[in-house]
Amino acid sequence: MRKLLVVLPMLLALVGGCDATRRDFSVCDTTYSDCLKGFTCNKTTGMCVPDTDAGIPDTPITDTGAPDTSPVDVSVADTKDAPVTTDATPIDTSAVDTTIIDAPIVDVAIPDTRIPDAAGTCSVDNDCVGVAAGAYCVNTKCVACKTSSQCNNDAGVPFCSAQNTCVSCAGASGPDGGSACPASAPICAASGGCVQCVKNSDCPNPNSAFCVQNQCVGCNAPGATASAPVSGGSDGGSVDSGARDAGAASGPCTGPTPVCAKAGTIAGQCVGCVTTTNDGGVTSSNCTGTTPICSTTATPAAGTMPAIPAYTCVPCTSDTQCADKGVGPGVCMFHQDGRCATDAETIYVRNTSGCITTGTSSATTPFCQPQNGIGAVTTSKRLVVMTGTGTSAGAFGIWTATFVAGSPQVSIIGQNGPVVAPGAADIGIHILSGNVYIRGLTVQGAGVAAAIAPSQSGIVVDSGSTIGLDRCYVMGNAGGLLVHNGAGFDVANSVFAQNISGTGDFGAFGGVSLGSVGTGLPSRFWFNTIADNYQFGIACTTGTQQLSAILFYNNAGGDVENCTVLAGSWAQTISPKLIAGPGFATIVGQPNLSTTYHLTAQSTSPCKDYIDTTPTNHPPDDIDGDPRPKSANGKLDCGADEY
Repeated sequence: MRKLLVVLPMLLALVGGCDATRRDFSVCDTTYSDCLKGFTCNKTTGMCVPDTDAGIPDTPITDTGAPDTSPVDVSVADTKDAPVTTDATPIDTSAVDTTIIDAPIVDVAIPDTRIPDAAGTCSVDNDCVGVAAGAYCVNTKCVACKTSSQCNNDAGVPFCSAQNTCVSCAGASGPDGGSACPASAPICAASGGCVQCVKNSDCPNPNSAFCVQNQCVGCNAPGATASAPVSGGSDGGSVDSGARDAGAASGPCTGPTPVCAKAGTIAGQCVGCVTTTNDGGVTSSNCTGTTPICSTTATPAAGTMPAIPAYTCVPCTSDTQCADKGVGPGVCMFHQDGRCATDAETIYVRNTSGCITTGTSSATTPFCQPQNGIGAVTTSKRLVVMTGTGTSAGAFGIWTATFVAGSPQVSIIGQNGPVVAPGAADIGIHILSGNVYIRGLTVQGAGVAAAIAPSQSGIVVDSGSTIGLDRCYVMGNAGGLLVHNGAGFDVANSVFAQNISGTGDFGAFGGVSLGSVGTGLPSRFWFNTIADNYQFGIACTTGTQQLSAILFYNNAGGDVENCTVLAGSWAQTISPKLIAGPGFATIVGQPNLSTTYHLTAQSTSPCKDYIDTTPTNHPPDDIDGDPRPKSANGKLDCGADEY
């Protein structure tokens, strides 16, 4: 009996330490009828019972030999066993045979209250294998899921509900009460699954702005379309993911961004235009008219000007842009509307072998002299391109312009340094009537050292006429620029130097004489250099005439007479006469200008970085076509040159 009392606790400890995840072999049914060795399934009670235990108490067995100290085998009669000693109080149970490892004793201390596994019930997940209700065990029941990762998004049931069933995205909500769909697939589709998109507007990334079969893709992907779904599609693209929308003549990109980039960092993005680096090696021709240039740099909003995104068609700002584009004469009409000029509107002038004096000019058969070209101006041809040699050799003769007042502007554009040489007795350029814009010309008079001193001004503008002057040199004349009373003017980025005394409407002058402006005509004079003239640098008929950002230097008699000089202008040592205006400065010192009146590395001129910039207070470039400003601090240089 003492042996039994020792063995029973050991067996109970073994039973309690069994792996709880293994099958409970103390219960059984018609499906799981296996019991441990030595036990048989009682299908009436659903319990595993010992093979020999029929409910009849064990009877003592007499040992016929020597006393046997081992436990009694209750399943096989042992004639050598000694009689089992019986306690006087409780009824003995069968002894356990210690020579054979017995199976765990079931329900020795505590009765088993668990329900035997039946259909739809379980103890562990393995009990639910093949069960229609689900493959996971929760609270003794087989269910469809424990977590959403066990549900099927493609089947339209991506989420595990509180009832452990897989439900659609419409039947689930996130922690904040909103959509339960993840950021990678944020849209709840009608199918019940979470997807990237159901329409193009669900795709915010410009490189993948089209919805094709619930995926956000680029404009260069098969099936991308900007119009309504085609072929019965429900996601903004085509059903078969292969057909491009036949209704979009230029593909999926429309409106202000009609081009689909095929390469580079913007591949797959709809843009206004592309360049050779991002369109598969084909130069885009979609930038035309008044916006001929594809700008790859975004421009922020400034003042009343809206922001311009990168890869947008914009107006040209330099002749180089149009030359690179290979359009016409390579002239940018930035002074008008920003178009690149065409051959159809151009008259060509070049003093070279094979040039003509009558007829129709072309790039290969130009007119010989400017006056030939001026005389060929029509309503459809109002651009004269004068190509020079860059030296006085092959210089052009004088010319006059008489155009109908109020008619469209006529543009005279110089290429390769054309020079007009009036000599001693003639006016170089005389605008009798009309509106004339001149860029890139030099008017070079005989100069002070000539045997016969010049007697006429370099450029004369009569009353009622208007002149635009940009990037020009006017030197060695009897007065540089003479604008009579009643005329208009817009002069920038030009140099007036080494002119002897001439006579203007206000009196003697050397560099420039500005008359009173005509009604409704322009009167801007800014960012010019006036230097080394033999009379006043500039004289104004009207004392309120404003001058802005002017570099004055070494003008005999004085730099300014009767003009209002605004802040940003600068003069050297000679005192101005009748000058007015805030911010005008004088300084003692040599500005060390080059022979072409450019600022240099040695220039001590305070004109360098002298002017704080705003988006509208300066020309976009200087006498060389270099952009203003150049410096990183955003400040501008006064005068014609931006160092």
